[in-house]
Amino acid sequence: MQGTAGLLRGLVALTMLSLVPTMAAADGAKDDWIKSLVAALKAHRRYPPEATDQGGSAKVVFRIDGSGHLISAALIESTGDPALDQEALAMVERTQPFPPPPPDLPEHDLTLLLPVVFAPRRTSGIMTFEETRLQFEETKPNDAALKARLNGVCRGC
Repeated sequence: MQGTAGLLRGLVALTMLSLVPTMAAADGAKDDWIKSLVAALKAHRRYPPEATDQGGSAKVVFRIDGSGHLISAALIESTGDPALDQEALAMVERTQPFPPPPPDLPEHDLTLLLPVVFAPRRTSGIMTFEETRLQFEETKPNDAALKARLNGVCRGC
């Protein structure tokens, strides 16, 4: 998965602009904890192969306990693609246990809103062998046309 950065670039973008509690109001320990949550979630993101190439945005709300274990998760905004919606929830489940929150963090701050953006899948522009072979056969000139073309280019040969 890490071998071809060009093919994977843009497949999945994970934005966490509205994690609740917000990072703007976070103190040092809370800020560090939120950054560790973001890193843990990014490490578990995937683009499901059965999903459409259109991409989409989902929002997942989830709650964790004081030791970082997932209590519940729910999809509150759909991408419109069931496979992408399922993956948004599965990413949260795969990430657990989450980094434990700072001990002084209030319990209501353990409910988080996660926006998940699946960028449209891009094709690499590389044709399969079969596509290449079919295209080549369609454009292959016959012998007479090839000789005429070569004679036209090669004056005096």
